[in-house]
Amino acid sequence: MPGGGEGVGKIDLVRAPEWVRSLEGKMHKAALKGLLSAAQRTVSVIQTEIIPREDRAPVDRGVYRAGWRARKLDDGALVYNNTPHAGIVEYGARAENIKVGKRMIDALTEWIIRKGLVGRASGKAGKASQATEARQIAWAIATSMKKKGIFGGKGLGILKKARLRIPQLIEEEVRREIANMPR
Repeated sequence: MPGGGEGVGKIDLVRAPEWVRSLEGKMHKAALKGLLSAAQRTVSVIQTEIIPREDRAPVDRGVYRAGWRARKLDDGALVYNNTPHAGIVEYGARAENIKVGKRMIDALTEWIIRKGLVGRASGKAGKASQATEARQIAWAIATSMKKKGIFGGKGLGILKKARLRIPQLIEEEVRREIANMPR
């Protein structure tokens, strides 16, 4: 971590806000700008590198992936995802917390049809048959979730994986902003 105006060295993620507060004037503004830029790059890394590499990529309609945001704070920046299912993707859901009900089965049935996991339907009879088959698969998935949890009850840890890259991104972006400061 840099001390008293010596330039930018390694910045500990936990101590970055404290370090930024210790800076003054133009250096402070440049560091804040660099932290926001690092947060924005983190969002990009999550969306274009981390999620696509997942064996069980949490992508259906792209809501979770598109839900990642970076926001400026008084002493830095925040990376977050406030989509309704972000917590389940990140941390999983333990088996004992899974409640199988009509809404869950309906949502899984729609997902199964959207993903083409049942045969194509044509006509009313075909659509009814497709819906019945999809509902049976939905029950099987729900039963498995009730036994194993969602994402094994542990989650995918997308943000946890991103945190490994954040110190490097902070260093690069703060260094760039300081180098580009008007003298």
